[in-house]
Amino acid sequence: MQLSLITICLLATRSATMNVIIGTNTSLRGAGESLADAYGDNKCRCIGIDNMKGYYAAQVDFHHVQYQAETGATCDTWDQGKNPACKATVPPQWCNQAWCYVDPCSCDIEKLATPTETGIVFQGKPAYWSYHTCGSTDFYGQTAKAAAATQGKDAFPDACVHQKSPDSCAQKSDCAWDGKKCGGKDIVEMCKGDAKKEESKFGEEDCRCVGLGGSGREVGKAFLHINDKDLVAYPATVGGSCEAWEDTTHPDCLKKDGERPAWCSDKWCFVDPCKCKTKVAPKAVMPANQFMRFQGKTAYWSYATCGSVDSWTSEHTDQYCPPQKTEEDCVKLDKCAWTGKECLGKALATICEKQESTGILGMESPLPSGAFSLAPLKALAVMLVAFAMV
Repeated sequence: MQLSLITICLLATRSATMNVIIGTNTSLRGAGESLADAYGDNKCRCIGIDNMKGYYAAQVDFHHVQYQAETGATCDTWDQGKNPACKATVPPQWCNQAWCYVDPCSCDIEKLATPTETGIVFQGKPAYWSYHTCGSTDFYGQTAKAAAATQGKDAFPDACVHQKSPDSCAQKSDCAWDGKKCGGKDIVEMCKGDAKKEESKFGEEDCRCVGLGGSGREVGKAFLHINDKDLVAYPATVGGSCEAWEDTTHPDCLKKDGERPAWCSDKWCFVDPCKCKTKVAPKAVMPANQFMRFQGKTAYWSYATCGSVDSWTSEHTDQYCPPQKTEEDCVKLDKCAWTGKECLGKALATICEKQESTGILGMESPLPSGAFSLAPLKALAVMLVAFAMV
């Protein structure tokens, strides 16, 4: 199939949106770039689903701005060319600084992460962002802080992070000691309450949802394959919490006549395969979606962590690892590995164990240059034509 001139013209009318939708994080595929650096410091790793097709809209200084759905899932200069301030003749220094979203409860670097005020959430709390985990300097924020940073000074010598003992930490009313270091009281108290999160919304304690959600991403779309050919527009918050995401998106669930599949009402979310101890192991996304990554590994999802039964896999056995009962069938899927007894996603079979023992982020083979095959791009182009005509 080739796109006609008329189609190209239609797409051009929404070129900015199209660039956001199909734009991907080139930092993972650029020559000489280190994959080890792409997901931040090992003590404070980036979160969110990388390489997710789609966009979400935000209001920045009264300007309408569209960001990629994958924004913040890896270290990159996400504001460059998008944030209105970064389009100035002389843009602020922070425009050229890489950052990503992080989990403050799993971030053990000296410079504390900062909560976002954009309405984006992670596991029910404001998403936190960090320049420092990406090896960048945080020039963003108050003018005084930025000015001090350019001179190599600290604008806030009394900050919680500089209190090196429980006693000095306790002397600051807005600080709290977490057992290892002094941090903002709001973060410390929030993290102590992590185990009490509502499991029905954010997954079991040993298998939390890892997608980004919240009101800051509600205006937007994420495009996921439902089979080898068809893309479907999901909310940009997809996988950030336990929801029946297919219920209002999948064509089979939107039929007015006939019986709906059981999985239409089943809840699931994206999870970290290396931190998921559910009785039913999480599954790597279908091959058509395996360009999506979480911390360098194929993205995984779980119904079990949300208290649902997985009836989807039984109808799509050729797309997932566990249904493959022989090594020959297992290795036909690039994302799978044979353990000698069963077929599992590569992360579960080999990577997670080593990652846990070394503390160093383990990753699957990098995506090839031009990671998206022609077929998915054609399918997306067709969707964009319809989008452009709305």
